[in-house]
Amino acid sequence: MKNKKVVLITGASSGVGRETALRLASSGYTVSVCARRESRIKELVEEILSKGGEAIGTACDVTKWSQVNDFVKSVIDKFGKIDILINNAGAGIRFADFDKLKIEEIEEGIYVNLMGVLYFSRAVIPYMKRIKTGHIINISSILGKRSRRGLAVYTAAKHAVEGFSRALLNEVKDDGIRVSIIAPAMINTEWARKAGIENPFTSGKMIEPEDIAEIIEFIVKSPVHYCIWNLDLMPLSQTIDPL
Repeated sequence: MKNKKVVLITGASSGVGRETALRLASSGYTVSVCARRESRIKELVEEILSKGGEAIGTACDVTKWSQVNDFVKSVIDKFGKIDILINNAGAGIRFADFDKLKIEEIEEGIYVNLMGVLYFSRAVIPYMKRIKTGHIINISSILGKRSRRGLAVYTAAKHAVEGFSRALLNEVKDDGIRVSIIAPAMINTEWARKAGIENPFTSGKMIEPEDIAEIIEFIVKSPVHYCIWNLDLMPLSQTIDPL
């Protein structure tokens, strides 16, 4: 256990979070996972355990500080440390002009996409500082740099995630903690369908969750003396013009 790295992944019930958990567990990492859908988290943990991996998981609403803090403490109690935090949880807000959104939709967009990142980072950093090492990977979006009509709240939240991540790296790098941002364009997950966004692809291939999981593994395995702090991914068949 002392030589195993412990990874905490949010939003692991499907998509990028699930694929990343499976990939890292198969590579020997100890995995702790959470999401709001408890049944899916249980299935994921059982799958990892059945393949000889080590994992724990629980239902957790990333917008609730008490749940976030309790889960982080439970991981520390079980494994003694958290080496890597992957802030993956996110929500696709209904695709609509800003003034057509309900207040509840605006609040959800900010709390899930931004506050979840802030809460988990705040809960984990003190433990990383104790061991003078750690890696926080925040899953942002290409809309953290660009913008799109109908996604104003999501765009605002992702711009905030990118700004926060840059500032945080400056604060924690002297403690041996790295902060990385992954900013993909549209991924083939439930996100777009829940938001009501039509597939912008007429041909070609979207980014798949497995693609992001591969990138995450590459980043966490990079040498600790440097930081891959921002990585954008764009399918060749998707256009955001100009970039």
